[in-house]
Amino acid sequence: MRSSKNAQMYLKNKFENIYHAPDRCPDCEVMLEYNGLGEYKCPKCGKIYKDDFGRVREYLDEHRGATVTEIASVTGVQETLITRMLRDERLEVAEGSKTFLACEACGKPIRSGYYCDECAQIAAAAKKKRDKENEILDRKDLIRGLGKAMNEDDGKKRFERR
Repeated sequence: MRSSKNAQMYLKNKFENIYHAPDRCPDCEVMLEYNGLGEYKCPKCGKIYKDDFGRVREYLDEHRGATVTEIASVTGVQETLITRMLRDERLEVAEGSKTFLACEACGKPIRSGYYCDECAQIAAAAKKKRDKENEILDRKDLIRGLGKAMNEDDGKKRFERR
């Protein structure tokens, strides 16, 4: 299990580029601390800064059921990034909304993610089967001597004829 500091750094690094996460306080020039949910706090002056996810989340807290276009125009976050947040299950389409996402396999309306529940189960089963097949092929390659080289195997000749 990751320590909380490592978890913060992991999340910060994972989302920094896509969500335009701030890293330093513009006033104090001090590294910001990640508070979670797109918020960053300056340990020196206490100011709160938000990345793209934090701005979208804050807007949705006040305006439930807003459309992607509306959110993008008010927050300045690109529509494609908001859609990605929905697909990555960081956001969810409000219940009863006229807009929705479509399952990428069957086209059924969904609230977040890529697949509906039924297609997600099928995709998970297919991935599990594919992983099992790849594991079997890797074992066969190791038996045949075609597998990945071991640490001691530096490619040098092992035996000499005398």
